[in-house]
Amino acid sequence: MFEKSSSIIKDPSKFDYDYVPKNLVNRDGQMHDLEILFRPLVEYNRACNAFLMGPVGTGKTVTAKRFCQDMKDYCSDKGMALDIIYVNCRNNNSESGVIFNLIRYFDKGYPERGFSVENMARTLKNHLVKNKKSLVVILDEVDVLLKKSTVDILYQITRLSDDSNKPAPVSLILISQQAIYGMMDEASASTFKRTTMVRFDRYSWDELRQIAKERAEEALLPGRVSEDVLDQIADSSEEFGDARMAIEILERAANLAEEDSAGEVTVENIRAAKAGIYSVVSESKIETLDLNKKLTLLAIARAMKQNVMITISAAEKTYAIVCEEYEVPARKHTQFWGYVQDLEKVGLVKTRVSSSGKGGRTTTVSLPDIPSKVLALKVAEMLDSELSERDDSDEM
Repeated sequence: MFEKSSSIIKDPSKFDYDYVPKNLVNRDGQMHDLEILFRPLVEYNRACNAFLMGPVGTGKTVTAKRFCQDMKDYCSDKGMALDIIYVNCRNNNSESGVIFNLIRYFDKGYPERGFSVENMARTLKNHLVKNKKSLVVILDEVDVLLKKSTVDILYQITRLSDDSNKPAPVSLILISQQAIYGMMDEASASTFKRTTMVRFDRYSWDELRQIAKERAEEALLPGRVSEDVLDQIADSSEEFGDARMAIEILERAANLAEEDSAGEVTVENIRAAKAGIYSVVSESKIETLDLNKKLTLLAIARAMKQNVMITISAAEKTYAIVCEEYEVPARKHTQFWGYVQDLEKVGLVKTRVSSSGKGGRTTTVSLPDIPSKVLALKVAEMLDSELSERDDSDEM
């Protein structure tokens, strides 16, 4: 039942949400910013704080984890002990939930229920005094916690190391998609000065392609992903600049290829995977198109096949053949180009202008997230139905 060996995937764990690669694409600047912010911790054993902000899928969590692991390794080489605790606040969205997770790091058998927040805070403080190690706490999606919190949990955590015995300091790395300063009380806001913010921008097309390439090299068997497939992954995730989406598309496409018993991941696998994650193509969108735009879309889908993109001239040649097939007069180039632009406006196709050498420029068109074969069949069905109804009405 489960004996079939994998022909595509080498190591599925490399697709896991918690996986932290050694190399981070275009996040050297953020790593450098964190190094500056946490230098006092490494050199003088002083508590440090940072706030990582940016849209979803921009590498905030993986950068925080990569930095903390590298810092821990560096400190270990210098003879300094450092503990790192990661807490996702969406899963632990209360003061008690966060503190419980921190205690569980030191005491795996600590009971989940039966203690007040104050009692748990004292227990955690005792562990810190006993542990005598510097501690860095990563609070991911911290805005979820701050919106629900009745007390300022951030201030409580930073004060945990305040003791006459002077235990090791507690540092915080906060992660959020949005600004959180307005959610803090005055004491915490002064602790998390705006100079502690590290910004993360959306990834570019080239960066998404590189991320997909590196993850494919780690997770898949050699030669299973072509350059065209990497281009299609970048195309499919560029709108959001989301590395998480690019990786998920790659994973789903690899699984689809295995289901088909294919020897490699195809462009059609990528389109199908994207459609399963976030589809901009819907039947209702296609139904609202007039006859000529449906013919144009069918021509593009047929000409696409396994290609990532085709030239406008190739699409127009197929358009002429499609019009002849359906016995509809083909429109001139200007009108055809107008149809393509209208299709792009509603998200059914994407166009791109690129240099073709000797100062020339070539316009190409691609499909965002639906397999060309599936799209061609769907549009053809609609055209057959529409033209059949038209013929019936003419006879009447």
